[in-house]
Amino acid sequence: MKLPLLPGFQWNLLRLCFRTAYVVSTTGIAMLFPYFNSVLGLLGALNFWPLTIYFPVEMYFVQKKVGAWTKKWIVLRTFSFVCFLVTIVGFIGSLESVISAELS
Repeated sequence: MKLPLLPGFQWNLLRLCFRTAYVVSTTGIAMLFPYFNSVLGLLGALNFWPLTIYFPVEMYFVQKKVGAWTKKWIVLRTFSFVCFLVTIVGFIGSLESVISAELS
């Protein structure tokens, strides 16, 4: 398909149908469970720090051969620790939301 001022792209009917079905089913599940957003927040909090902060920082250390206790090492370790604390607080908040939604 060619649109003006944009590069051409191809439609994949299977992908379009699968994504549409995925969005519809997720929305349906969200309407069935009143605490669905809290569960998603809980899963997001669990995955945030390791996938977004810890592993990329560790890979950077290995690739760039950053020495221990250098200024860059200290800054990145501090950043990683602060993000870990944010993840813990987000996890606790999401867990509290799930528990309160389940009990009420």
